[in-house]
Amino acid sequence: MGKKLEGNGLYESSRMIIPEHRAAILRQEYESNRRVKPILDEQQWEIVEQAIAESVREHVTVTLQVFGNFENRELSGIVNIVNTFRREVKLCFENDWEWIKFEDIIEAEV
Repeated sequence: MGKKLEGNGLYESSRMIIPEHRAAILRQEYESNRRVKPILDEQQWEIVEQAIAESVREHVTVTLQVFGNFENRELSGIVNIVNTFRREVKLCFENDWEWIKFEDIIEAEV
């Protein structure tokens, strides 16, 4: 009991945090883990384009690394449609499909 009354002990033992401050602290900690998207050079883009083109032509499975703000996703499937106007590819999985933007693709391999 004596330590609480010495120095700054009285205030240290009675600290509280309001829910709004706690939420702000957690949000700030979560946002600090945000990553910056890498910039691909021409050679890397060419490899990605070749893998996508081969998947469309030959109907082979392609594995795409898709950028995420906090972690990358690895998706495998067959590219059915390449929409150049919207700059997206339609990747089909076993029973589902997803549109993926060109700018979010980091890496592709057949």
